[in-house]
Amino acid sequence: MLSKQNNTSYTMSVDLLIKAISGQNPHSPSLYDHAKDYFKNAEKNATKLKLISDQIDKLYNRSEYFVKANAKNHSLQIEKLKNDLNQERIRQQACRLDRLNKAITICMHILSLSEGDNYEQTQYKSGKFLTTIALFSPGEGKQLAEIHQTLKPAYKTVLSLRMLDKLMLDGTIQNPYILKEYDVKQRYVPEAANHICYTQAVLMPIMLAAIFQDIGFQHPKLATILAGEEDDKDRFRLLNKDERQQMLDMNYQYTIDYLKHGLGCQLSPIAEKQQASAFSEAEQERLDFQISLVEGANFSKLGTSEIIKIPQKYSSVIFSTKENFSKKSWTNASILVAQLAVKKQISSQLAKVFVSIVGQFPLGYGIVYIPNDVFGNEIEQYEYAIVTELNPKQSEQPICLPVSKNLVFTEFCINEEIEKDRNMHFHKARKKLENRSQKPVSEISQKLEHAFIPEHIDEPPPFYWEPHKYFCVLGNQNLWNIKA
Repeated sequence: MLSKQNNTSYTMSVDLLIKAISGQNPHSPSLYDHAKDYFKNAEKNATKLKLISDQIDKLYNRSEYFVKANAKNHSLQIEKLKNDLNQERIRQQACRLDRLNKAITICMHILSLSEGDNYEQTQYKSGKFLTTIALFSPGEGKQLAEIHQTLKPAYKTVLSLRMLDKLMLDGTIQNPYILKEYDVKQRYVPEAANHICYTQAVLMPIMLAAIFQDIGFQHPKLATILAGEEDDKDRFRLLNKDERQQMLDMNYQYTIDYLKHGLGCQLSPIAEKQQASAFSEAEQERLDFQISLVEGANFSKLGTSEIIKIPQKYSSVIFSTKENFSKKSWTNASILVAQLAVKKQISSQLAKVFVSIVGQFPLGYGIVYIPNDVFGNEIEQYEYAIVTELNPKQSEQPICLPVSKNLVFTEFCINEEIEKDRNMHFHKARKKLENRSQKPVSEISQKLEHAFIPEHIDEPPPFYWEPHKYFCVLGNQNLWNIKA
């Protein structure tokens, strides 16, 4: 996604986090690699347990005469097999707990990068985190589908958390399990008991559900169907209706299996029996809630599960794996959410809340706009900006950081809201420059484009610009140092 040079420490930390979730590095297995390993060995592990159990049953079912004649040896055989069975269960449980603990560690890292000491700081940090992920996408190239597939889990996980926060503040959430641990005054107080319980009981299962929502696709059977027996098929090809439904059904089946048996519940660290029992009960409730989110999203149930379902739909547009992908389509992501609400496939109330968070122009989108002079008058040229903040006051008017001034890229700008009639995405703004002479427009293009092509000199002003290459320059990654 990124070159090994020219990156800030923050950019590198986000990059490493993404790789830890869904990267492919044999020397540093990701959470998705752990799932692949589980699926690969699940049948063999189950067979091993069954084989030992069957051997024990067979010994118990030996004839009374045989048992009496070989009493000592018979007893030793049973004890050895019981010990073997216990050791194998301990080994498999240790592997499961290792997978779960690593997933929880990653979730805590996500929280550290995307949440702050209060609501406002959390929105700021989440905006920074999501924008950075979005800018990792080059928007084109042979490996784009693989890159997008890697970027999606962390992105939609944080969107799910911000949607939860907004719904809690609005009083929309009525789920008793969530409300039981929620205290608005202690939501961002790490040492508070309620905050710790809320993180463990609510935030953690939502994050795990979002990260592993489609983990079933890592199963070898699904991977073979998608890539072909000879690995000669395009995994991202367009499937027919029946093939797609088969894929979705299998993915759901394997995903639930992984959540239940591949990750499962934590073991109580408390020796005292009553407290250990309470811990185990709380963990089972957490797992049940986590699975209910994935089940609800899969079966299109309206309600709490939409906290992960709506970000999933939105992210599928942002990080599309389709061959004809263009970042110009990013603005369709919030439109898709609104359309799904019209079709009653998602709640209209929750759809409106989500769109109010992300706006029409996604974080990291390259805005081309007509600037104003110091007196507020429009200048006959266009400049570049990047959407950097969540929660625009109006969905069509993104909060951006301008990155060019007087046709020169610069680091010294402050955030501003780009009004609709200055945004070149809209016809009204484009018409203002199209009606003027073409020469200034071509001159602007030559000065601002990273790779200006002379043949494009007669083209009209651009709808948007691609900021990925700009962001890959070290000095251009500090998009959040100055706020309006």
